Amino acid sequence: MNHFLACGVAGTALDGAERRLLRELVPGGVLLFARNVASREQLAALVAELRALPGPPLISIDLEGGRVNRLRGVIGPLPSAAQAAAAGAEACHALGRAAGAACAYFGIDVDLAPVVDVAWPGGWLAGEGRCWGGDARAVTSFAGIFLAGLESYGVRGCLKHYPGLGTGAVDSHRELPALGDGVREEEEVFRVLATPQRAVMVAHAICPQLGDGFAPASLSATVVGRLDGVSCGLVLADDLEMGALAGWGGVGERAAAALGAGCHQVILSNLLEERAPLAAYVNRAAAGDRPLALRLQRGKERVDAFRRGVALRRVSWSEVERAADAARRLAGGTA
Repeated sequence: MNHFLACGVAGTALDGAERRLLRELVPGGVLLFARNVASREQLAALVAELRALPGPPLISIDLEGGRVNRLRGVIGPLPSAAQAAAAGAEACHALGRAAGAACAYFGIDVDLAPVVDVAWPGGWLAGEGRCWGGDARAVTSFAGIFLAGLESYGVRGCLKHYPGLGTGAVDSHRELPALGDGVREEEEVFRVLATPQRAVMVAHAICPQLGDGFAPASLSATVVGRLDGVSCGLVLADDLEMGALAGWGGVGERAAAALGAGCHQVILSNLLEERAPLAAYVNRAAAGDRPLALRLQRGKERVDAFRRGVALRRVSWSEVERAADAARRLAGGTA
C-alpha cells in the first residue's frame, strides 16, 4: 500500500487499465476534480467504485465555495468564504452545511477546506475571495463556524495552507511565495483550529520567520516539525506539480523530500502517468534511508487512523439541495 500518495484519476469512470493500476498501487487517497463530475448518478457510481478499491483510499475534493467548487456542475454555485463571512455567522455555518451535505451524499470523506490564510493587504489570496477575513480573529471564528457545519455530516475538513499564505504576493501554483511577518499570526489560526479529526495542508512557500529560509514549508523538516505539538489528524503536502516547487527536482524527489520532512501524504493531481513512478521512487528512497522509512511507517499509522475515524451521515438529495439553497440565500448570492 502506498498510503503516502493522494492522487487524481482520469475521468468520469475508471477504465480497465486505471482500475488495475489503482488496485496494484493502493494509494492512500484519491482526489476528485471537475473532470470527474458529469452528473449526480455518474459521480455516485465513480465514488462507489473508488470506495471498493483496496485500502480503501480516502476520497477528497476541493469544495470551498466561490471559485473553488468542483461540484458546481451538480449542486450549482456556492458563495465564497469572503461572501459568507461578510453576511455573518449563519451564512458561514450554512456554507459548511452545504459542503458537508454534498460530500456526505456522494461518499466523499474529506473536504479540502477551509482556507484559513488571512487576507492581508497586498497578498495574492486577498483578491481571490477565498479567505474568511483580514485578521486572524475573524478567520478563526468564521472558519470554525464553517467547520462545525461541515462536520455535522461526518465529513472531515482540511486546514490550508499551513503556515499561512496570506502574506505571499504571488500564486504558488506558478511561483514560490516568500512570506512576511504576518505568517506568525496566521500559524496561530492553525494551532487553534487543529483537531485529530481535521487534516492540515502544508504550503509551498518560503518562511524564514519560522526557521527555514531556503526550503519551501512543505519540504522543510523545520517548518513541518512545528506541527508535531499540534493536535491534527493528517498532514498533507500541497500538490507536488505546482510551479513553486520547480527548483526541487521531479515529483518523485519532491515527494520523498516532503515525506522526509514529516508530511504523511503528498498530492499528485494531474500528472497521472507519474503515479506509479512517484511511488516507486519513494519506496526505493526509503529502502536506503532509515529515517525516511520510519517517517513512512508513522505516516501509514496516521493515515489508517484518520480513515478509520470517518463516519459519514446518510443524506438525501433533497437535503443537499436545501442546504445549497440556504447557503446561497443567507450569503445573498454567489461568486
